[in-house]
Amino acid sequence: MKKNNIKKLLSITSICICLCLVIISIIMIYIKNNNKDYYLNMNIETNNNVTNPIDYSEIITKVRNEYNNEDIKGILEIENTDYIVPVLQGKDNEYYLNHDAYGNSNYMGSIYLDYRVDIDSSKKLLIYGHNSSNIDMPFKILEEFYDKDYYDNHKYVLLTTSTTKKKYEIFSVYVEPEDYSYMNINFSSDSEYLNHLKKLKSKSMYDTGVEVTSNDEILILQTCSTHKDYHNYQKKYLLIILRRV
Repeated sequence: MKKNNIKKLLSITSICICLCLVIISIIMIYIKNNNKDYYLNMNIETNNNVTNPIDYSEIITKVRNEYNNEDIKGILEIENTDYIVPVLQGKDNEYYLNHDAYGNSNYMGSIYLDYRVDIDSSKKLLIYGHNSSNIDMPFKILEEFYDKDYYDNHKYVLLTTSTTKKKYEIFSVYVEPEDYSYMNINFSSDSEYLNHLKKLKSKSMYDTGVEVTSNDEILILQTCSTHKDYHNYQKKYLLIILRRV
């Protein structure tokens, strides 16, 4: 009698575990397909009309009002995609790791600018965002750039600020597990800066054919990497590195 009860209990437990796994799978699929609240629904034209120029400050103000957040400094777009998101900037690089564009606590975080730089005047910008292997996190799209064919069709990133709309061209794509010198923003000379850019270019997974100079303004997009070749590293960051054109 006891053996039968144990078998019955084990059977019920197995069924419960299976049901739980099914429910979790459904929830994960739902999250993956529906967690895109960080996207913006708008189209921002490039300002090429001299007589009636676009007021970019008005666009940024509109987005700030939508989220009720003055920390919104810009809007990031990847050309030939529907990816367009607000760029936040806090007083440190921690707050927007787990807060959304409304300022609410959120595990997905935001796309945010390094607190040490100015979106309009700094020669080098760094923008961060979360990634995941099974959830559509804010910067998951960056992993598409492992594929050279994808890069060939999505070479440009646009960054709208309150003063202008900048266009950047990708010149390097790679995963960094150890050397964090890419985060440096201060350089003693043009030659030191150029050597820095050449080092970033030399690490690229594939040749983009894009040359860099000491006059280049650059943008680095950083997220966690899920690339199988780096699974043994505790920390590994995917870097998409671009020069302004």
